[in-house]
Amino acid sequence: MAKICYILRGLPGTGKSMLANALGNEGSIFSTDSYFMVDGEYQFDPSKLGEYHKRNLDDATAFMERFGPYTTPANCVIDNTNTQHWEYEKYVEAAKANDFIVQVISIDWDAMDIPIYAKRNSHGVPEEAIYRMAARWER
Repeated sequence: MAKICYILRGLPGTGKSMLANALGNEGSIFSTDSYFMVDGEYQFDPSKLGEYHKRNLDDATAFMERFGPYTTPANCVIDNTNTQHWEYEKYVEAAKANDFIVQVISIDWDAMDIPIYAKRNSHGVPEEAIYRMAARWER
């Protein structure tokens, strides 16, 4: 079996976390959103975004290093919006450096469905914010 790093891309509310749970297990899913959880409640603080993205990358990299060359197969799942390619570039580098196959999975979305995504995303991301993310989406 291979070691695979799945990098998920998608707007909030499109099903990334459901897919992450299907592909990985506890300890192998890395989401910057998890650092905003306080006592079971999501508390977004934009001033912490850069710090938490770095922490997520560091934690995912450490996981991949534990499964370096010639070790047990493992899946690593990056569960972030990754609207632009540069946002997940360092995850790709870490995966390749540790002999993981990289599979980037973009979740299809439709701008007409953004109001639905706003209602069903698990962190209360407002419709306006999702429209901004959609506007900077790189195919």
